[in-house]
Amino acid sequence: MTVEHLTENDIEVVKKENKFTPIPAFGNTVKAFAGAGSFALPWAMQQGEKRGPDVPPCSYADIAAYAYGRAGELALCFMNFSVTMAICVAYLILVGQNFGELCNYNQQTIIWYTMPAMVILCFLTDMKYLSYTSIFGALSLLFAMGTIMVYGGIDYSIKPYDEYKVDYSNVPLWFGVAAFFFCNHIVVIPISHASGDVRRYPKVLNYGMLFITIVNLTFAILGYFYFYFYVDPVTGVVGVPSAITQVLPKGAFANVVRACIVLELICSYPIVFGAGMNVVESSVKIFFKHFSAFPVSDRNEDGKKLFISRNWKFYVLRVLFNVALAAIGTNIKNFGSYTSLIGSLMLALTGLVVPPLLYIKYYPEQSRLLFAAHIAIVVFGLGATGYGTYQSIVDLINQ
Repeated sequence: MTVEHLTENDIEVVKKENKFTPIPAFGNTVKAFAGAGSFALPWAMQQGEKRGPDVPPCSYADIAAYAYGRAGELALCFMNFSVTMAICVAYLILVGQNFGELCNYNQQTIIWYTMPAMVILCFLTDMKYLSYTSIFGALSLLFAMGTIMVYGGIDYSIKPYDEYKVDYSNVPLWFGVAAFFFCNHIVVIPISHASGDVRRYPKVLNYGMLFITIVNLTFAILGYFYFYFYVDPVTGVVGVPSAITQVLPKGAFANVVRACIVLELICSYPIVFGAGMNVVESSVKIFFKHFSAFPVSDRNEDGKKLFISRNWKFYVLRVLFNVALAAIGTNIKNFGSYTSLIGSLMLALTGLVVPPLLYIKYYPEQSRLLFAAHIAIVVFGLGATGYGTYQSIVDLINQ
Protein backbone atom coordinates (compact mmCIF):
# COMPACT_ATOMS: atom_id res chain seq x y z
CA MET A 1 0.00 0.00 0.00
CA THR A 2 1.40 3.37 -0.99
CA VAL A 3 1.15 6.60 0.95
CA GLU A 4 -1.43 7.96 -1.49
CA HIS A 5 -3.79 5.06 -0.79
CA LEU A 6 -3.67 5.28 3.01
CA THR A 7 -6.97 6.18 4.63
CA GLU A 8 -7.26 8.40 7.69
CA ASN A 9 -7.76 5.30 9.85
CA ASP A 10 -4.63 3.71 8.38
CA ILE A 11 -2.61 6.82 9.15
CA GLU A 12 -3.89 6.90 12.73
CA VAL A 13 -2.90 3.24 13.16
CA VAL A 14 0.57 3.95 11.79
CA LYS A 15 0.95 6.92 14.11
CA LYS A 16 0.08 4.72 17.09
CA GLU A 17 2.52 2.04 15.90
CA ASN A 18 5.23 4.67 15.43
CA LYS A 19 4.99 6.02 18.96
CA PHE A 20 8.33 7.45 20.07
CA THR A 21 10.31 4.76 21.89
CA PRO A 22 13.48 6.35 23.29
CA ILE A 23 14.67 3.36 25.34
CA PRO A 24 14.65 0.84 22.44
CA ALA A 25 16.17 3.51 20.21
CA PHE A 26 18.94 4.02 22.78
CA GLY A 27 19.52 0.27 22.84
CA ASN A 28 19.61 0.08 19.05
CA THR A 29 22.19 2.86 18.93
CA VAL A 30 24.41 1.26 21.55
CA LYS A 31 24.15 -2.13 19.82
CA ALA A 32 25.08 -0.58 16.50
CA PHE A 33 28.25 0.99 17.86
CA ALA A 34 29.17 -1.60 20.50
CA GLY A 35 32.55 -2.78 19.35
CA ALA A 36 35.24 -2.22 16.76
CA GLY A 37 34.06 -3.86 13.60
CA SER A 38 30.37 -3.12 14.02
CA PHE A 39 29.16 -6.47 15.39
CA ALA A 40 25.60 -5.21 15.71
CA LEU A 41 25.26 -3.58 12.28
CA PRO A 42 22.86 -6.18 10.78
CA TRP A 43 20.44 -6.05 13.70
CA ALA A 44 20.36 -2.26 13.61
CA MET A 45 19.83 -2.26 9.85
CA GLN A 46 16.81 -4.50 10.33
CA GLN A 47 15.13 -1.74 12.33
CA GLY A 48 14.92 0.31 9.14
CA GLU A 49 12.24 -2.08 7.87
CA LYS A 50 9.63 -0.42 10.12
CA ARG A 51 8.31 2.35 7.92
CA GLY A 52 5.37 4.69 8.17
CA PRO A 53 3.64 7.08 5.76
CA ASP A 54 6.12 9.88 6.49
CA VAL A 55 9.24 8.11 5.26
CA PRO A 56 12.53 10.07 5.45
CA PRO A 57 15.50 9.29 3.20
CA CYS A 58 16.60 5.73 4.01
CA SER A 59 20.29 6.11 3.18
CA TYR A 60 23.05 8.66 2.83
CA ALA A 61 23.03 8.00 -0.91
CA ASP A 62 19.42 9.23 -1.04
CA ILE A 63 20.33 12.37 0.89
CA ALA A 64 23.29 12.98 -1.43
CA ALA A 65 21.00 12.56 -4.44
CA TYR A 66 18.70 15.28 -3.11
CA ALA A 67 21.66 17.58 -2.42
CA TYR A 68 24.08 16.93 -5.29
CA GLY A 69 22.10 14.96 -7.86
CA ARG A 70 23.10 11.75 -9.55
CA ALA A 71 26.84 12.32 -9.10
CA GLY A 72 26.43 12.70 -5.34
CA GLU A 73 24.28 9.59 -5.14
CA LEU A 74 26.83 7.46 -7.02
CA ALA A 75 29.71 8.81 -4.94
CA LEU A 76 27.97 7.93 -1.68
CA CYS A 77 26.87 4.61 -3.16
CA PHE A 78 30.50 3.74 -3.87
CA MET A 79 31.60 4.83 -0.40
CA ASN A 80 28.90 2.83 1.38
CA PHE A 81 29.60 -0.23 -0.78
CA SER A 82 33.33 0.04 -0.05
CA VAL A 83 32.68 0.39 3.67
CA THR A 84 30.48 -2.72 3.83
CA MET A 85 32.97 -4.79 1.83
CA ALA A 86 35.78 -3.59 4.10
CA ILE A 87 33.76 -4.66 7.13
CA CYS A 88 33.28 -8.09 5.53
CA VAL A 89 37.06 -8.46 5.19
CA ALA A 90 37.43 -7.46 8.85
CA TYR A 91 34.89 -10.15 9.76
CA LEU A 92 36.87 -12.75 7.81
CA ILE A 93 40.09 -11.77 9.57
CA LEU A 94 38.46 -12.00 13.00
CA VAL A 95 36.89 -15.36 12.12
CA GLY A 96 40.28 -16.61 10.97
CA GLN A 97 42.01 -15.44 14.14
CA ASN A 98 39.44 -16.67 16.66
CA PHE A 99 38.49 -19.92 14.91
CA GLY A 100 42.19 -20.57 14.32
CA GLU A 101 42.80 -20.34 18.07
CA LEU A 102 40.08 -22.95 18.61
CA CYS A 103 41.30 -25.36 15.91
CA ASN A 104 45.05 -24.66 16.03
CA TYR A 105 45.09 -23.61 12.36
CA ASN A 106 46.48 -20.42 10.89
CA GLN A 107 44.25 -17.50 9.97
CA GLN A 108 44.61 -17.92 6.21
CA THR A 109 43.60 -21.59 6.23
CA ILE A 110 40.54 -20.95 8.39
CA ILE A 111 39.30 -18.15 6.11
CA TRP A 112 39.27 -20.49 3.11
CA TYR A 113 37.77 -23.36 5.13
CA THR A 114 34.85 -21.21 6.25
CA MET A 115 34.37 -19.50 2.88
CA PRO A 116 31.93 -22.13 1.45
CA ALA A 117 29.60 -21.57 4.42
CA MET A 118 29.88 -17.80 3.97
CA VAL A 119 29.07 -18.06 0.26
CA ILE A 120 26.02 -20.27 0.86
CA LEU A 121 24.70 -17.83 3.46
CA CYS A 122 25.24 -14.97 0.99
CA PHE A 123 22.90 -16.80 -1.41
CA LEU A 124 20.00 -16.22 0.99
CA THR A 125 17.61 -13.51 -0.16
CA ASP A 126 15.85 -13.00 3.18
CA MET A 127 18.20 -12.24 6.05
CA LYS A 128 15.60 -11.47 8.71
CA TYR A 129 16.27 -14.69 10.60
CA LEU A 130 20.03 -14.26 10.67
CA SER A 131 19.66 -10.65 11.74
CA TYR A 132 18.50 -11.68 15.20
CA THR A 133 21.90 -13.23 15.90
CA SER A 134 23.34 -9.74 16.14
CA ILE A 135 21.71 -9.35 19.55
CA PHE A 136 23.59 -12.46 20.59
CA GLY A 137 26.68 -11.05 18.91
CA ALA A 138 26.52 -7.75 20.80
CA LEU A 139 26.19 -9.62 24.09
CA SER A 140 29.07 -11.91 23.09
CA LEU A 141 31.23 -8.91 22.31
CA LEU A 142 30.50 -7.19 25.63
CA PHE A 143 31.09 -10.52 27.37
CA ALA A 144 34.45 -10.83 25.60
CA MET A 145 35.42 -7.27 26.56
CA GLY A 146 34.60 -7.97 30.19
CA THR A 147 36.47 -11.27 30.12
CA ILE A 148 39.57 -9.62 28.65
CA MET A 149 39.54 -6.96 31.36
CA VAL A 150 39.21 -9.64 34.06
CA TYR A 151 42.17 -11.56 32.64
CA GLY A 152 44.12 -8.31 32.42
CA GLY A 153 43.43 -7.47 36.04
CA ILE A 154 44.36 -10.97 37.23
CA ASP A 155 47.42 -11.76 35.10
CA TYR A 156 48.85 -8.27 34.55
CA SER A 157 49.27 -5.04 36.46
CA ILE A 158 49.42 -1.37 35.53
CA LYS A 159 53.03 -0.19 35.58
CA PRO A 160 54.27 3.30 36.49
CA TYR A 161 53.35 5.79 33.81
CA ASP A 162 56.96 6.53 32.82
CA GLU A 163 57.38 2.93 31.62
CA TYR A 164 54.87 3.50 28.82
CA LYS A 165 56.39 5.06 25.70
CA VAL A 166 54.20 7.07 23.33
CA ASP A 167 55.12 7.26 19.64
CA TYR A 168 53.28 10.30 18.33
CA SER A 169 54.18 9.39 14.74
CA ASN A 170 51.60 6.60 15.00
CA VAL A 171 48.73 8.93 15.91
CA PRO A 172 47.33 8.68 12.32
CA LEU A 173 47.05 4.91 12.81
CA TRP A 174 45.04 5.52 15.97
CA PHE A 175 42.80 7.95 14.10
CA GLY A 176 42.11 5.41 11.37
CA VAL A 177 41.12 2.71 13.85
CA ALA A 178 38.92 5.17 15.74
CA ALA A 179 37.22 6.18 12.49
CA PHE A 180 36.68 2.52 11.58
CA PHE A 181 35.13 1.91 14.97
CA PHE A 182 32.39 4.43 14.22
CA CYS A 183 31.69 3.02 10.76
CA ASN A 184 28.14 2.29 11.87
CA HIS A 185 27.06 5.90 11.51
CA ILE A 186 25.48 4.63 8.27
CA VAL A 187 22.74 2.95 10.36
CA VAL A 188 21.73 6.12 12.23
CA ILE A 189 19.03 6.98 9.68
CA PRO A 190 17.17 3.63 9.85
CA ILE A 191 17.46 3.60 13.64
CA SER A 192 16.09 7.14 13.86
CA HIS A 193 13.10 6.16 11.75
CA ALA A 194 12.50 3.05 13.85
CA SER A 195 12.44 5.24 16.98
CA GLY A 196 9.07 6.66 15.95
CA ASP A 197 10.07 10.33 16.00
CA VAL A 198 13.02 11.44 13.86
CA ARG A 199 12.92 14.92 15.41
CA ARG A 200 13.36 13.72 18.98
CA TYR A 201 15.83 10.95 18.18
CA PRO A 202 18.98 13.20 18.06
CA LYS A 203 18.89 13.58 21.85
CA VAL A 204 18.74 9.79 22.19
CA LEU A 205 21.63 9.53 19.73
CA ASN A 206 23.69 11.94 21.83
CA TYR A 207 23.16 9.91 24.99
CA GLY A 208 23.80 6.63 23.19
CA MET A 209 27.04 7.87 21.66
CA LEU A 210 28.16 9.31 24.99
CA PHE A 211 27.51 5.97 26.70
CA ILE A 212 29.31 3.79 24.16
CA THR A 213 32.19 6.25 23.90
CA ILE A 214 32.75 6.11 27.67
CA VAL A 215 32.54 2.30 27.65
CA ASN A 216 34.99 1.88 24.80
CA LEU A 217 37.34 4.63 25.94
CA THR A 218 37.57 2.88 29.31
CA PHE A 219 38.16 -0.46 27.58
CA ALA A 220 40.82 1.03 25.30
CA ILE A 221 42.73 2.76 28.11
CA LEU A 222 42.66 -0.22 30.48
CA GLY A 223 43.53 -2.60 27.64
CA TYR A 224 46.48 -0.41 26.71
CA PHE A 225 47.83 -0.25 30.25
CA TYR A 226 47.22 -3.95 31.02
CA PHE A 227 48.63 -5.42 27.82
CA TYR A 228 51.35 -2.94 26.88
CA PHE A 229 53.96 -5.52 27.93
CA TYR A 230 52.05 -8.53 26.57
CA VAL A 231 54.33 -11.04 24.78
CA ASP A 232 52.87 -12.94 21.83
CA PRO A 233 53.51 -16.64 22.57
CA VAL A 234 54.04 -17.42 18.86
CA THR A 235 55.97 -14.47 17.45
CA GLY A 236 57.51 -13.15 20.66
CA VAL A 237 56.44 -9.62 19.76
CA VAL A 238 55.93 -7.37 22.79
CA GLY A 239 52.99 -4.97 22.86
CA VAL A 240 49.22 -4.73 22.63
CA PRO A 241 48.03 -7.10 19.85
CA SER A 242 46.10 -5.54 16.98
CA ALA A 243 43.14 -7.85 17.73
CA ILE A 244 42.73 -7.75 21.50
CA THR A 245 41.07 -11.19 21.62
CA GLN A 246 44.54 -12.65 21.06
CA VAL A 247 45.36 -12.00 24.72
CA LEU A 248 42.80 -14.58 25.84
CA PRO A 249 44.66 -17.58 27.28
CA LYS A 250 44.05 -21.20 26.42
CA GLY A 251 41.16 -22.71 28.30
CA ALA A 252 37.52 -23.74 28.08
CA PHE A 253 36.15 -20.41 29.26
CA ALA A 254 38.18 -18.38 26.78
CA ASN A 255 37.24 -20.81 24.01
CA VAL A 256 33.55 -20.24 24.74
CA VAL A 257 34.14 -16.51 24.21
CA ARG A 258 35.91 -17.18 20.91
CA ALA A 259 33.19 -19.58 19.75
CA CYS A 260 30.48 -17.01 20.48
CA ILE A 261 32.32 -14.35 18.49
CA VAL A 262 32.95 -16.71 15.54
CA LEU A 263 29.32 -17.85 15.38
CA GLU A 264 28.02 -14.29 15.41
CA LEU A 265 30.51 -13.14 12.78
CA ILE A 266 29.60 -15.99 10.44
CA CYS A 267 25.90 -15.14 10.74
CA SER A 268 26.47 -11.39 10.44
CA TYR A 269 28.83 -11.57 7.46
CA PRO A 270 26.15 -12.35 4.82
CA ILE A 271 23.89 -9.58 6.10
CA VAL A 272 26.62 -6.96 5.86
CA PHE A 273 27.61 -8.34 2.45
CA GLY A 274 24.01 -8.24 1.27
CA ALA A 275 23.60 -4.68 2.55
CA GLY A 276 26.54 -3.57 0.43
CA MET A 277 25.19 -5.27 -2.67
CA ASN A 278 21.74 -3.78 -2.06
CA VAL A 279 23.26 -0.29 -1.97
CA VAL A 280 24.52 -0.80 -5.52
CA GLU A 281 21.27 -2.40 -6.67
CA SER A 282 19.24 0.56 -5.46
CA SER A 283 21.43 3.13 -7.23
CA VAL A 284 22.61 1.38 -10.42
CA LYS A 285 19.74 0.14 -12.59
CA ILE A 286 21.87 -1.98 -14.93
CA PHE A 287 23.35 -3.79 -11.92
CA PHE A 288 19.86 -4.45 -10.57
CA LYS A 289 18.68 -5.71 -13.95
CA HIS A 290 21.43 -8.30 -14.33
CA PHE A 291 22.68 -9.23 -10.86
CA SER A 292 19.84 -8.81 -8.37
CA ALA A 293 18.13 -11.86 -6.90
CA PHE A 294 14.78 -10.89 -8.40
CA PRO A 295 15.28 -8.51 -11.36
CA VAL A 296 11.60 -8.72 -12.37
CA SER A 297 9.63 -9.29 -9.16
CA ASP A 298 10.20 -10.83 -5.74
CA ARG A 299 6.62 -12.16 -5.68
CA ASN A 300 5.14 -15.25 -7.31
CA GLU A 301 1.78 -15.46 -9.06
CA ASP A 302 0.03 -15.90 -5.71
CA GLY A 303 1.63 -12.76 -4.30
CA LYS A 304 3.90 -14.67 -1.93
CA LYS A 305 7.48 -13.48 -1.49
CA LEU A 306 10.06 -15.64 -3.25
CA PHE A 307 12.95 -17.03 -1.23
CA ILE A 308 15.26 -18.65 -3.83
CA SER A 309 16.60 -16.70 -6.79
CA ARG A 310 16.62 -18.25 -10.26
CA ASN A 311 19.05 -15.69 -11.64
CA TRP A 312 22.36 -17.55 -12.18
CA LYS A 313 24.29 -14.29 -12.49
CA PHE A 314 23.21 -13.44 -8.93
CA TYR A 315 25.09 -16.51 -7.65
CA VAL A 316 28.15 -16.13 -9.87
CA LEU A 317 28.72 -12.53 -8.82
CA ARG A 318 28.48 -13.38 -5.13
CA VAL A 319 30.95 -16.23 -5.49
CA LEU A 320 33.44 -13.97 -7.26
CA PHE A 321 33.09 -11.17 -4.70
CA ASN A 322 33.46 -13.55 -1.76
CA VAL A 323 36.56 -15.14 -3.24
CA ALA A 324 38.04 -11.68 -3.77
CA LEU A 325 37.28 -10.67 -0.16
CA ALA A 326 38.81 -13.91 1.14
CA ALA A 327 41.93 -13.29 -0.94
CA ILE A 328 42.26 -9.83 0.59
CA GLY A 329 41.67 -11.16 4.11
CA THR A 330 44.33 -13.86 3.80
CA ASN A 331 46.93 -11.27 2.85
CA ILE A 332 46.29 -8.94 5.81
CA LYS A 333 48.90 -9.62 8.48
CA ASN A 334 47.97 -6.88 10.93
CA PHE A 335 44.32 -6.34 11.77
CA GLY A 336 44.97 -2.98 13.42
CA SER A 337 46.80 -1.57 10.39
CA TYR A 338 44.03 -2.79 8.11
CA THR A 339 41.27 -1.17 10.15
CA SER A 340 43.33 2.01 10.29
CA LEU A 341 43.68 2.02 6.50
CA ILE A 342 39.97 1.55 5.90
CA GLY A 343 39.07 4.03 8.61
CA SER A 344 41.38 6.68 7.19
CA LEU A 345 40.62 6.06 3.53
CA MET A 346 36.83 5.71 3.58
CA LEU A 347 35.29 6.41 6.97
CA ALA A 348 37.07 9.69 7.57
CA LEU A 349 35.51 10.88 4.32
CA THR A 350 32.01 9.63 5.10
CA GLY A 351 32.18 10.75 8.72
CA LEU A 352 34.02 14.09 8.53
CA VAL A 353 33.86 15.34 4.95
CA VAL A 354 30.46 14.32 3.61
CA PRO A 355 28.19 15.41 6.53
CA PRO A 356 29.42 19.06 6.60
CA LEU A 357 29.10 19.31 2.81
CA LEU A 358 25.54 18.00 2.99
CA TYR A 359 24.70 20.40 5.82
CA ILE A 360 26.07 23.35 3.84
CA LYS A 361 23.97 22.34 0.84
CA TYR A 362 20.76 21.87 2.83
CA TYR A 363 21.17 24.97 5.01
CA PRO A 364 22.85 27.65 2.83
CA GLU A 365 21.67 30.50 5.09
CA GLN A 366 23.72 29.40 8.10
CA SER A 367 25.90 31.89 9.97
CA ARG A 368 29.42 32.62 8.81
CA LEU A 369 30.84 31.14 12.00
CA LEU A 370 28.98 27.86 11.47
CA PHE A 371 29.96 27.81 7.80
CA ALA A 372 33.62 28.33 8.74
CA ALA A 373 33.38 25.52 11.29
CA HIS A 374 32.01 23.15 8.66
CA ILE A 375 34.76 24.08 6.22
CA ALA A 376 37.35 23.51 8.95
CA ILE A 377 35.93 20.05 9.61
CA VAL A 378 36.07 19.24 5.90
CA VAL A 379 39.70 20.38 5.66
CA PHE A 380 40.62 18.37 8.76
CA GLY A 381 38.86 15.31 7.34
CA LEU A 382 40.69 15.57 4.03
CA GLY A 383 44.04 16.03 5.77
CA ALA A 384 43.41 13.14 8.15
CA THR A 385 42.32 10.97 5.23
CA GLY A 386 45.48 11.64 3.24
CA TYR A 387 48.02 11.39 6.04
CA GLY A 388 46.28 8.53 7.85
CA THR A 389 45.99 6.52 4.64
CA TYR A 390 49.68 7.05 3.87
CA GLN A 391 50.77 5.98 7.36
CA SER A 392 48.53 2.90 7.27
CA ILE A 393 49.88 1.78 3.90
CA VAL A 394 53.46 2.22 5.10
CA ASP A 395 52.68 0.22 8.25
CA LEU A 396 51.10 -2.60 6.21
CA ILE A 397 54.08 -2.72 3.85
CA ASN A 398 56.50 -2.92 6.77
CA GLN A 399 54.73 -5.85 8.42
